Formats: sequence, structure tokens, C-alpha cells
Amino acid sequence: MKKWMIVVSSAALAVLQSATAQSTTEATPGPDGLIHLEAKPEMVDLVPSFAVASVQRSVDFYVKGLGFAVVLQSGNYVAVGRDAIQLGLVQDKNAGKGYKPTCYIRMVRIDDFYNELMKKGVKLSTPIKTQSSQMREFSVTDPDGYILIFGEYVGGA
Repeated sequence: MKKWMIVVSSAALAVLQSATAQSTTEATPGPDGLIHLEAKPEMVDLVPSFAVASVQRSVDFYVKGLGFAVVLQSGNYVAVGRDAIQLGLVQDKNAGKGYKPTCYIRMVRIDDFYNELMKKGVKLSTPIKTQSSQMREFSVTDPDGYILIFGEYVGGA
């Protein structure tokens, strides 16, 4: 592994440490008094995959109904995404059987998204409502029974 040595003043160190406090790079003085940067492993994304009875039917639901786009297609697998969210759809003859996980999607401007879905005629599983947790939420169920809950924090800062 290559190591880089960077000479940094104590004032710059404070700024650097503040800037890296939420990242996966450590900036600490070594025994020689110099700052050594070391990158750490970082998880950057999670793409749940749903077993579906018909990939085309599911793609139509996510693209036409929820405004997603196809971002990857490979064999019997299609990934759809919108903004920072991606879902994998995998053709599976046993898709109708077994446990169906729920996905909670945090977002901003939920009322605009809700109105967008209403104009498209998307059927809701639960109506839009602000919960006691100050999360404004509604849910939809996809053609294979997966529940997507959309929520936005609407409480104070």
C-alpha cells in the first residue's frame, strides 16, 4: 500500500480533521509529527433485489407509475432507479411465495411526489398522513406484493 506524507500546519489540521469527521479518511499525526491520510472501506449504496413473477410487469410499474428509470439490464435482472434509490428486479417463478420485505424510502418534497403519483392513477396502500413521529408518509404495493413506504420528516430542526 502506498502511503503519502503531507505536511500540514496545526490550524490546517483542525480544518482537515473537521472535514474528515464524517468521511472514511483518517487524518492523524504519526510518530514523526506528520499527517498521514489513510482511506478506510466505505459502504456507499444498498440495492435490494426483489423476486418478481414478471420483470416486464414490474418494470412498467416502477417506470410508468413511480417515475423510475431502467439503469441496468442483464439477463433476467433489471435494476430500476430514481434519484439515489435503486431496486433490483429478478425473474423468479416462485416470486409469489414467502416473505415480502417492506422498504422505507426517506425523501424530500413528499407532497409533490404524492401528487405526481395521484395524477398517474397509482393506487396507494395507505393514504398520505403525518404520523406522531413527525414523518409524513404513504405507501404503495408493487405488483408482487412488496410494500414501499415513502416518508419525509416534517418536524422542526
